[in-house]
Order: sequence, then C-alpha cells, then structure tokens
Amino acid sequence: MPDESAQRPRLILIDGHALAYRAFHALSESQLATSTGELTGGIFGFVQMLLVVLREHTPDYIAVTWDAGLSGRREEFAEYKTNRVSMPSDLGRQIGRIREVLDAFRIRSLEVPGYEADDLIGTLALRASEDGFETLIVTGDSDTFQLVGPHVRILTTRGRFSETIIYDEGALHARFGLAPAQLIDFKALKGDTSDNVPGVPGVGDKTATALLQKHHTIEGILAHLDEVKPPKVRENIGAQREQLLVNKKLITIQCDVPLDVPWDELRYVQYDNERVTELFRELEFRSLLTRLPDRTAGAPVHASQPGLFEAETPDGVEGPTTGDYMLVNTPKALRELGKQLKSAPVISFDTETTSIDAMRADLVGLALSTAEGAGVYIPIYHHDADTIDVDDVVAAIGPALADPAIPKVAHNANYDLMVLWNHGFDVQGELFDTMIGAWLLDPSRQAYGLKDMAWNRLGVEMTNIEELIGKGKDQRTMAEVHPERVTAYAGADVDMTLRLSHLQEKELHEKALWDLFRDVEMPLTPILTRMEQAGILLDVDYLMEMSREFHVRLQALEAEIYDLAGYPFNIGSTKQLASILFDQLGLPPQKRTSTGYSTDISVLEALRGQHPIIDKLVEHRQLAKLKSTYIDALPLLVNPRTGRVHTDFNQNGSATGRISSSNPNLQNIPIRTEEGRRIRRAFIAPPDHVLLTADYSQIELRILASMSQEPTLLESFERGEDIHARTAALLFNIPIDQVTSAQRRIAKTTNFGIIYGISGFGLAARTDLTNEEAREFIQNYFAKLPHVAALQEEFKKDARRDGYVNTLLGRRRYFPALKSGARITLAERQRLEREAINAPVQGTAADIVKIAMIRLAKALREHKLVGRMLLQVHDELVLEVPKAELEETIAVVCDAMENAFALKVPLKVDVAVGENWSEVEDIRTGG
Repeated sequence: MPDESAQRPRLILIDGHALAYRAFHALSESQLATSTGELTGGIFGFVQMLLVVLREHTPDYIAVTWDAGLSGRREEFAEYKTNRVSMPSDLGRQIGRIREVLDAFRIRSLEVPGYEADDLIGTLALRASEDGFETLIVTGDSDTFQLVGPHVRILTTRGRFSETIIYDEGALHARFGLAPAQLIDFKALKGDTSDNVPGVPGVGDKTATALLQKHHTIEGILAHLDEVKPPKVRENIGAQREQLLVNKKLITIQCDVPLDVPWDELRYVQYDNERVTELFRELEFRSLLTRLPDRTAGAPVHASQPGLFEAETPDGVEGPTTGDYMLVNTPKALRELGKQLKSAPVISFDTETTSIDAMRADLVGLALSTAEGAGVYIPIYHHDADTIDVDDVVAAIGPALADPAIPKVAHNANYDLMVLWNHGFDVQGELFDTMIGAWLLDPSRQAYGLKDMAWNRLGVEMTNIEELIGKGKDQRTMAEVHPERVTAYAGADVDMTLRLSHLQEKELHEKALWDLFRDVEMPLTPILTRMEQAGILLDVDYLMEMSREFHVRLQALEAEIYDLAGYPFNIGSTKQLASILFDQLGLPPQKRTSTGYSTDISVLEALRGQHPIIDKLVEHRQLAKLKSTYIDALPLLVNPRTGRVHTDFNQNGSATGRISSSNPNLQNIPIRTEEGRRIRRAFIAPPDHVLLTADYSQIELRILASMSQEPTLLESFERGEDIHARTAALLFNIPIDQVTSAQRRIAKTTNFGIIYGISGFGLAARTDLTNEEAREFIQNYFAKLPHVAALQEEFKKDARRDGYVNTLLGRRRYFPALKSGARITLAERQRLEREAINAPVQGTAADIVKIAMIRLAKALREHKLVGRMLLQVHDELVLEVPKAELEETIAVVCDAMENAFALKVPLKVDVAVGENWSEVEDIRTGG
C-alpha cells in the first residue's frame, strides 16, 4: 500500500528568528568572518541548515516566518519575555544578510505586525493539514513541539549546530512520555526561563511528566488537586492556580493569525543561481557551493585576455590546446617557450607532483603563466603519455626561472621552490607568494587555498583536484592523469595566482603592508625553504635506546598504578580511569564532558597531593606522550635519501606572525624537564661541525620597553641590569642587591605575564601568591610602571576603534568582534583583549626575528661561510657550523641579529655551541 504522506505536497516552514539565534550563538566562538571583517557565523549556520532542508527534504512549498510582535501575550502577563536582552547589533546585521540570501533562493519571508513567528507557523501548519499537505517545521524553539501531529513534524538542531533530529508523535512521546498537546501543560507547570514564564516551585521535568501522565492536563490536575503528592507540590500548585492557566495561554501557539497568503505564493521554484553564487562569494561561503540542490558544477572558467601564451598555437609551436591554456609536450614547443620566457615581464609558476611532502615528491609537470588569461603546462612524468625529460626542461626554462630580473609569482611558493630545487631548477628574482599575501591581509583565516581565494576574490570557480585524481581508496597520483586533462587544471592555477597577485598588491599598498610583504616576508620564503631542505641530523640509535628505557619505566609505573588502584585497568581509558578516581577512590571531579568526568592533564594537576596515584598518573602521562610524540616518531621521519629530519616551517602558521613548525613540530619539544632535554640530545651535528644557537635575550620585554617608553625599563636595559631583579626591587620596594631568588622569580613571571595580559588569577596559578596578593601585585606593577599600563589600554582602544592592532612594522592582527560590538561573553571579551595586548609585542618580536634571518643569510653568503641555519624556534636560531669557521660565524651571527632592528634599547643575543642540541641548552647564558 503506498505511503500516503509521500503523496501529499510537502510544506516546509522555517522559524527565521529562532534558527538565526541558534546559529548565531552556536557559531559565535568560531568568529567566522570575511576578509573584510564582516562577521558571518549566524549567516553560515542558517544557510547551512537551509541547504540541508532543501537538499534532503525537497519542499514543494516553503516559507520563513519572522517575529513582529508578541501576539498580545504581554497583555496577558506583563513579565512575558522581559528578561530578553535586546538583539545584538551584529546579529541584526546578519539577519539582514539572511533575508538577502532567502530572496536569492526565491523563498518568501512572512511576518505579521504584532505576532510571533511560531504563531504564523501554527496558523500555516493547521491550514496545510486541512488542505492535505505534509508539513516540516524547522526551528530552534521547542515551543513548536505542541504542533506535531499526523502530518506535522519538527526538525531541530542539537550540539554545535552540527546535528539534526526530526520529531514526530512517536519521537516526542519517546523523549517526554507525553502527547504533543500535553507539552503546553508541561511547560506551563515547569516554567520557561527563556520566555520568563514562571513555573511552579518544586516542579521539574519528572514531576510535571508524572502529573500529566496521570491527570492529562493542568485542568485535570487542578480538578484532582487533593490527589497530588507530595503535600508541598500540592500546596504550590494550588497557590499558582491562576498563573498556571495564564502560563498555558502564553505557551499555546495561536493558530488563527490573520495571514491570507495563497499556497501558490509559497511554491518552491529554482533559486537564482547567479545571485546565490554572488552572495556566497561576498560572504566567502565557497564550501557551501557544492551543497546547493540540483546544481551542476560548472567547468573551470577560462579567461580570454590575451597574453604571452596566446590561445591559438603560435607559429612553430606544436601541441594541442585546452581553452586558453596550452600543453607544451614537444622539444620544438619547449624551445620556443624558453625563448619567449626570456623577455617575460613576470613568471607565475606551479608544480604538479606525486606527494604533498616536497622532499619526497616527484615532479610530474610544470605550469607557467606570464599574463592574465594565459598559461602553459609542461608534462615531465606522466604514465602512458608524451612527456619531456626534466633535464631538457631545466635547460630550456631554467635560465628564465633563474633570472633575478624577472619577478616570480606562486601560491605556497615554499612547496614549489623545494620541488624545483630538488629537480635541478634554480629560482631567483623578486618573489610574490599569494598565499602569504592573503595571510598578511587576513591573518585570522583558517585556510588560504587557491581555489577558495579565486572564488572569493575573483569570482572564478576552479576545478577541485579530486575531480582529476579522485579521493579516498580510489585516489591516484597526478602522474596517472593524462596531460591534456591536467593542462586546464594547472593552467588555471598559474593564471589565477597571477591575477590574485595584482589584486593583492593593490590591497597591500592600501593597508600599508607592502613594505612588510616585500622586504620581510618574501625574502624570508626561500630562506625557510633552504632550511627545510637542509634538515637536521638525528641520532636514531640513541632514540631507540631511549625508547627501550621509557618502555621499562612505563611498565613499572603501570604496575605501581595498578597496585594503588587495587586491580589492573586500561590507563588510556577515560571512563575506566574516571571510575577509579572519582567512584572508587572518592576524589572530587573537576570538570564534566559530554561523555562523563574528564581525566585530562589539567584535572590530574588539580588533584596533585590528594592521593599517591595522581603523581604516578601524571608521570605516566608525560612519559607516554614524549615516547609516542618524539622518541618513537622522530626516527620514522628521517628522510632515507638525506638521513635527516626535515621539518616544515609554516610562514603563515599564526595570526601574530610567528613561524610555526610541523611534520615534526620541533618548536614544542619540552625543555623544562630532564626528559625533554634528553630528546634534544638526539639532534646532532655532523663530524667536524657543531650546532650553534643564537637566542634573543628578553626580546619581548625590550620591545615592551621601547613601545611604552617606560623610563624604568629603558634605563635598566641601557645599563645592562638584570631586568627581573630590577623589577622585583621596584615592586617589593627594596634595594636590588637585597632581592631574593623567590622575589626575582615572581617579578620574572609578572614581567613576561604582563606581555600576555595576565590576570591576578593567572599570576597566582604560576606563583605562590594568593589570588588577592597576585591581583594587588599586578596593580602595584602598573602603578610603578604607568607607561606600560597606558600602552596596553591604547592597544585595547585601537582594537575597539579600528578592529585591529599593529606591530612596529605595520603587521595587523584583526579583532572584528571587539569593533562590531558583537554579543560575546565577558570571558571571550577578556580573552580577545589579552590577545590585542599581546599581538603588537609578540608580532614585533616575530618581525625582528625574520629580519635577523634575512640579514644572517645574506651575511653568511657575503663572508663565504659554510655554516647554515637549520631551525627557528621562536626567538632562537639553530645553525650547523664547521668547527674551523666557528669564531667568525659567531661574530657574523651576533652582528646580524643584534642590529636587525633599531629599538630604543639594545637587542642582545646569547650564543652557545655544542655537539648536540641538548649540550647547547646546558651552556646557554642569560635569561
């Protein structure tokens, strides 16, 4: 027998305000924003849900309802919804954008002055049932559960707006044990804090459910009040008799709103694809494009602007063409291309390879462009296709790539430079990396993919690589794709990269970021690439022996932990460990997660001293992490060709400008513990060489002194005093020669903490001070060093006024939520303000380190020294230096770093050497 509901027309009704509020608050922490600073979290969540509804529930009719009043409810109860704060201004702006999107989807927005959105939904749902429709209500408001019926269902979200659930009569009964209509009485009894509807004291979910299961309605409860138990609940219900009946009226959705809209006006028709695409581009919602219903993905857009490589094959050049992008796969065509490149005004380049690991990737092909709308692809390593030997490509194309007079453009140039260098190419000339350009312009984005940028900034939808090589278990390498197919893809890559460079150059000038980009970031890119290429030697035998030792230690610890627990268990199981700690041993739980009590390291640290098992667990956790993260993992990352470990330096790895390290992360090896220092012992120098480290001494404090022009700090640094002892003397009001080590330690913690906007609670957690003592200590610090306090207030003021703060070199860190006045929690506001305080100082330090690296690389070349930089770890550089050149190299390093940037106080560098990285740490001076 056919399903009757499947044959009925489907109406979808969306509660606009309820869904927008839910999306806004669910995604507020993510701070989703466009490159122009427009916050879009609420819009993204709403549109994401809309697309789910359109794609999975295929409406015949659809409408979105909006609040335009309270449907007379405040006349019934003056306190109704008076607890609601006014709508955050940022949400109001986002709702305006949501309405724009709905218009583009040709979805009708409905509102009736004086009425709430769910009353419009109730009216339409009732009418739809009478007219033979199937209705799905999409909302974040549980009030609408009362509308569920044989042909009315509710779709709502839970969690962080990532999961949906549909309620019909059966699902509601399973959850509440009540019929839909009884949910009115249920809420009336227990109250609704969101709408300021008062409940009966002592009546919660269980009591309300039990009463309604027995008496069905509030009226039934009141009619049998003498049967209600316990007596206190009976007494409270009797006292609330009149309010309960008012509550029920307030909660009941009105289904008689004067809303005369013909069904034909709500019929869902094909959306305006052009307008939707334009809006998604403005809002930078490229990830939602593929979720549009009944949408055929467009082919890659080919530009028509002529360039050096014309769409038609030039005389003497053979080979098929693909749109405006040409395949060069014959020696004759290659020679002609080489000639043309010698006079190119610019060269945009991109490689196609077999691996995302540049040190291990084979070069499949090379794409080049010299003008917008044009590009060529040279196949080098494709299966079953005509290709050109890499040596021939180097001979023909290499001179132009190596010409320092021809500017070069790439997206994620670090990767392509590495691949090209490893295959015999030399790339010289002023560099423009569009990924770094995008990061400087918008440093808070999560990703800087070329496809997203081309779509967001140029309105061009490019082919995703998965369309060529597949994904998952069916994925193949680019070498298995025919060159003719790759030509369009690779040609678009270099073409769009070149277009983006022109757009970004203009914006970098407008935002006063061009000098930072041209003089710091771009010269640094090839230096980081050379450092990655160099790698660092690893003593694998030493780590293997250390692994065996740690295995024995962990087994011994496990035996002790089992003895203290009383029986063996899975130490890695949060559930089992929580049961032992909080149920069996009776320790106080510290925090709860969605799956139970947490046993993370912060919880264990908080429980120290309360039971002997805690110290053992902490030690086990630390040793196991070191073993898995470094001791066992590092040997597996040694490149078999070089015998070295090659980390990836991420130039755009942080919003503050700091370089980060990954695969492996060599910046986070702990050095405050003996075990962490032992891991650094595995990084060694080759024979007749040493490792040299050069570390800026207190660079962030020197920057703080310079930016604030705090006389005490300036004077102390000029004198070369112990800045922490001087600060302690000032704050404890004693002579500097009487400062104790404990007082200096507190002053040091405060000095560095102030840079990060430390609170009294944070200082207390890092010292032996109480919360009150720490708060007073910070107040005293600012009283004695008022210029520092004034500087930090200025940073916060800049963030609120402009939406960003600057480093001394003009690097920007954006804080759109502080400028927009978005509704955020106090804790979130304080966190953002701490970041605004820190960003100019930490960012300036990052800028100075980068300038030092550029100066040092140049100085090593000019002095013809063999020594080379291997690692950058925050304020420290690690070099590999021949012993015969050590003295001269130290002088060059100190000169390059200490004169990298002129502050109002001198920069100081501590230098140390050793056979391995741990020995270097052991003999470092300064602090």
